[in-house]
Amino acid sequence: MLPVLFSIGNTGVSSFGVFLALAFLFGVFLIWRLSRAWDLPEERILDLVLLSFVGGLLGARIFFVAEHFQAFLSLEKILLINKYPGLSFWGGFLGSWLTLYFFSRKFKMDFALVADIAVVGFLGGLILGSVGCFLGSCGVGIPSSLFLAVPMVGVIGKRFPVQALEALILTLVLIRIWARATHFHPKGQIVGLALIYIGAVKLLLEPLKDNQEWIFSLTLLALGIHIFYKVQAGKRTPVSDMKTLLKFLMNRKLLMETLKKNWYNQKIAFSWKVRGLGKILRRMRVKTNP
Repeated sequence: MLPVLFSIGNTGVSSFGVFLALAFLFGVFLIWRLSRAWDLPEERILDLVLLSFVGGLLGARIFFVAEHFQAFLSLEKILLINKYPGLSFWGGFLGSWLTLYFFSRKFKMDFALVADIAVVGFLGGLILGSVGCFLGSCGVGIPSSLFLAVPMVGVIGKRFPVQALEALILTLVLIRIWARATHFHPKGQIVGLALIYIGAVKLLLEPLKDNQEWIFSLTLLALGIHIFYKVQAGKRTPVSDMKTLLKFLMNRKLLMETLKKNWYNQKIAFSWKVRGLGKILRRMRVKTNP
C-alpha cells in the first residue's frame, strides 16, 4: 500500500523497515516493564530479548525466502530486507522461541517464567509488525471489492486489509494479556493464554489471506491449549471448561446478569480512567474546554 514511507535524498525509507524497528522497541519496552515488575535481572532479560530477536529475524527471513524462492534468486534480494521486504510469522516464531529456550537454559533461568514475559513483548511486536506488513504489502489478503479494500504493491487488484484487522484484534488481546501478566499467575499460564489467543486469531483470519497456512494456526492453538492446561495441573481440563461454558450459555438469566455486570465494570473503569486523565491535564495546566 505504502512501501516507501519517506525519502532522505535519493534513499527511500521503507514503511516495513520502520515499523519493524518500532515493533522491536515496543516489544523491548513491554518486556522491560514486566521484568521490573517481577524483580528479574533486567540486563540478562534484555540480552535474551536481543538474542531472540536476531534468531526470530533470521528464522522469519529464511522461512519466507524458502516459501517464495523464485522471487529471491539473488543474494542481494535475500539480504536487503529493507528493499525487498518479506518475513514469515511462523519462521520468526519458531526461530525466536528456539533461541529463547536455548539461551535461557544456558543462562540458567526459568524458561517458563521468561516465556511469560517474552510472549507479551512478542505480541506487542507482532501488532506493529502487522501494520508494517499492511503498508509494505506483505502477507496480503484475498481479492475484495469491499469499500475498505486497498491496492497492494506486487499483486493485482484491491485486497482485503487483513493485516490491519489482525493488528486491531491483537491490540485487544494485548490489553487483556497485559492485565493478567501484571498480576500473580502460575508460571507458564501467560504464554499458554497468549498462544491460544494468537493461534485463534490467525485461524479465524486464514480465510481472508491470500496465502493460507491452516496447519500452522491449528498447531499454535493446540500448543497454547496444551501449555495452559498443563500449568493448571489437573485443576481445570478442556472438558470441564466446555461443560461450564455450555451451562453458562444455556442459562439465559445468568448470561444476561453477567453481561450487565461486565458492562457496568467496564463503564466504571472507563470513568476512573477519564478522571485520572483529567487530573493529569489539570496538573499540566491543559484546559479541556475552549
